[in-house]
Amino acid sequence: MSYLNVTNVSHSFGGRQILENVSFKLLRGEHVGLVGANGEGKSTFLNIVTGHVLPDEGKVEWPGKVTVGYLDQQSTLEKGMTIREVLRTAFDGMYAMEQQMLELYDKMGDASPEELDKMMNTVGEIQSELEHNGFYSLDSK
Repeated sequence: MSYLNVTNVSHSFGGRQILENVSFKLLRGEHVGLVGANGEGKSTFLNIVTGHVLPDEGKVEWPGKVTVGYLDQQSTLEKGMTIREVLRTAFDGMYAMEQQMLELYDKMGDASPEELDKMMNTVGEIQSELEHNGFYSLDSK
C-alpha cells in the first residue's frame, strides 16, 4: 500500500524549471530524505506534496487515511514555547477548523431553525474533515 503517489510533477519558479516529471510512490515502512543545495527546490517540493502549492503539471495523491503536517524551515521559536506547541503549528489549518466548529456550537443556542440547520450541516462537514485527517489522534502521535 502506498502512502504517497507523486506522478509527473513539474514546477517552475521565477522562470526556472526546478522540478521536471517527478514520479515516485512512498510505500509503508519506507523513509525518504530530500537533499540538495540551497535554492534548488526542496521546500517548494515539500509545499507541493503537502498541498500548499499547486504543481504546474502532474498530481500528488495521499491515498487512504493519511495525516500530513509540514513544519516550515522558517518556523519561529518564541520564548516560553514548548516543542509540542511548535510541532502543532504544522496543523494550524485543522486547529482553525476546530475553532470554527466550536464557535458554531456556541451560536446554536440563539439560532433560528433555518440558521441551526445550516450550522449543523457546516459542523458536520468540519467534523468529517477533521476525522478523515486524523485530527483527534494528533496529540497522541
